Amino acid sequence: MNLKNRSVEFLTFNSGILKIYNTDDEGEIINGSYKQYRYGDRTIGVKRYFSARQNDIELDKVVHIHQNISLRTDDAVVINGTRFKIEQIQHFYDTNPKCTVLSLRQRGIYEGAENELF
Repeated sequence: MNLKNRSVEFLTFNSGILKIYNTDDEGEIINGSYKQYRYGDRTIGVKRYFSARQNDIELDKVVHIHQNISLRTDDAVVINGTRFKIEQIQHFYDTNPKCTVLSLRQRGIYEGAENELF
């Protein structure tokens, strides 16, 4: 019996910690609504970059986190005090562990509430 040799990408999440916040109807971050994730940086590939440019979207960062299928594009991502908008969410099932890839566009600085540390 021949089994296909599947290549499984093993991921690391050692680039840092990000926070994903819920937002209200005006797009403002709801303080205290965050979840923390370890993330890994990914390269913005040529195909992804030019696809985004064709749709007038400027991508600043692409990261992967442990898979979370409940994320929405209206959530906000904060990395080291910088706020990002989620432009695209992709779920990968052929990696170890399963991951979610977030394509991000920078929105500005987020200082956070007094009790939140970065």
